[in-house]
Amino acid sequence: MVDRLKVINFLQDFGCAKLSHLQKLFGNENDNFKNILYSNVVSKKGDIFVHNTRKINDNMLVALDILCKYKKRLIRFYQGYEPVYITFLTNEHLLYHIIVANEDNKNGIVKLVNSYPLSIPKADRLILAFPNEKELENIECDIQFLYTSYPELKVLNA
Repeated sequence: MVDRLKVINFLQDFGCAKLSHLQKLFGNENDNFKNILYSNVVSKKGDIFVHNTRKINDNMLVALDILCKYKKRLIRFYQGYEPVYITFLTNEHLLYHIIVANEDNKNGIVKLVNSYPLSIPKADRLILAFPNEKELENIECDIQFLYTSYPELKVLNA
């Protein structure tokens, strides 16, 4: 059983996570994490766990989907602030930023990424998640990036 306090602190920092995220990130595929619900600090809506001081954030859920794909290569990861939802360090000592856009802010995110590195903290690679693939042609970034569309996380360039 995973330490209950670690999971609660994770949810306090990241706000929400799917059951599958918790199982992957905390290394226990069979745990249903119901033990964290008894604290009245965490609630569950469907398969999503939410810290009671936060709301479900769909962009964070997309960022966590991406982070889980890198689980085997992770050394550390940190919660960021919009549009960089998560920053993580891999065992190759590469620093990644996961940037998630939605329909409302995708044009602003493209401008922000194109102005890199001035407006975003330094990273070795970017992972850009957009709701569709149309914005890929508008991105001109000096740093290597992976572009994916969600919700299916279809990688469009590497």
